[in-house]
Amino acid sequence: MDKQKSSKITRRKFIKTSVLGVTAISLGCNQSNKIKFLIRFDTESRQKNEMEGFFKKIISVQREYNIPVSFFCLGTAIEIRETEFKSFYQEVKDDPLFDIQDHSYSHVGLGYQDGKSVEVLRADYEKSFAVHERVFGKRPVGVSLCGTGGRDGRLVCGFDATQKSRAELDMMANLGIKMINTNLCDSDSTTEFVNYSKIGHPEIMGFPNGLSDSGWLRRKKYGDPIEFIKSQIDEKAKQNSHMAIMFHDSTQWIDVDDKELNYLRTIAEYTRKQGYELLTHVECYDRKGLWQS
Repeated sequence: MDKQKSSKITRRKFIKTSVLGVTAISLGCNQSNKIKFLIRFDTESRQKNEMEGFFKKIISVQREYNIPVSFFCLGTAIEIRETEFKSFYQEVKDDPLFDIQDHSYSHVGLGYQDGKSVEVLRADYEKSFAVHERVFGKRPVGVSLCGTGGRDGRLVCGFDATQKSRAELDMMANLGIKMINTNLCDSDSTTEFVNYSKIGHPEIMGFPNGLSDSGWLRRKKYGDPIEFIKSQIDEKAKQNSHMAIMFHDSTQWIDVDDKELNYLRTIAEYTRKQGYELLTHVECYDRKGLWQS
């Protein structure tokens, strides 16, 4: 990015930050009481050439429309597309609209009945975290759980379900993780923020998860994708429930060829109209009242 363009972005960000700061002061507690909407990208494509231009475009869209997004990055994808990931991080590392976290090294599954041993899982995450440290200069503090397509049997109902699943969460805590999907047997994983104090980890936030674009967009399981998502947003807003949506970089950029990222923009705009506050995952962690009560 040339110096002139960078300067313009800096000035725009300064103005936007100043306006938001005044707005936040005037709203006071009312702003923090809004229902929350999380937008997540599982950034995992290993298709280097096909993904060219994705990061440049999403930076532009997020900044133009003020859309906070958390990126959960697969270690192997970071390695294969290292130049792009490194440039992306350097551009956004000080911008609160962007939150970069982890999605394992090789897409291994936590919380599965017949999943890999805790030792194998730990080695995979340690390898991914080492990639983060090398490319970004910092370790992640959050992970998003991976689907394994039936290879590891069924998911257990939560980290509190079995001795092994508890050991898996212990392992993630020992690696320094502070944020992971809400995954407790008595909690709604799609709408609830939780803490894991009941199984010994009050420092870890569970965040809502759901609505993967693999189903509603790529496979169009529910008819028109936008109309379906709008109906889900309407329903959750009426219930005054938090909500989350999961995108994949390859689904948006390759599978449905949305090179303008119109799905992201349209959903973010509609969500705000329905009364939601959009936040990154790390912003939610910083708002302790969301998940420590």
